[in-house]
Amino acid sequence: TTDPSRRAIRKLLSRVDDILDVSRMETGKLSIDPDITELATLADSVCVELSPLAHELRIDIVSEVDTALPFIKVDADKVERVLINLVDNALKYSPPDKKVIIRAYEPGNSDVPDGFVQIEVVDSGPGIPDEYKERLFDRYTQVEGRKKVRRGVGLGLTFCKLVAEAHGGHIWISDNPTGGSIFSFTVPIAKITPLPEDEPSLTGD
Repeated sequence: TTDPSRRAIRKLLSRVDDILDVSRMETGKLSIDPDITELATLADSVCVELSPLAHELRIDIVSEVDTALPFIKVDADKVERVLINLVDNALKYSPPDKKVIIRAYEPGNSDVPDGFVQIEVVDSGPGIPDEYKERLFDRYTQVEGRKKVRRGVGLGLTFCKLVAEAHGGHIWISDNPTGGSIFSFTVPIAKITPLPEDEPSLTGD
């Protein structure tokens, strides 16, 4: 099986997972299994996963996530799928020879709430009209009049919203000052509890 075929199969399976998970989350049946995770590792995995597609489109995916960021407590599989959905969406509408950037901020930066890390996917696409900035997270909503590019099932952003909210965070869209959009979402930081020996330890509490 060729690499493009493998990617197509993985994308199809991911969309099926999104459909099932959206249904389960909305009926309260999907369980989130949070664990201590390094965000930089997740971001790097997404870059590797989508780099062949980005190469075909002549777009660079760049992770600017600092390894010094606090660890996060999330369901790593689902948060990785959120990032894949957001980066794939950015690739879908970005012009050639541009960058899609993954970056993150800890509290004290960019109005990030205490106890959370803010993750952003930045593109240089056509941008999102104000009237769609919230509606795009609803099922099957697309910007009217926009050329369809690699049509999907229209549930990717709905899945992203439900995952962010299941972790106690939220997701939103803002304008990229240099053109395009910034998709941002927040996830909780893993708490650190000192051990009796005064050595720091990560806990799930």
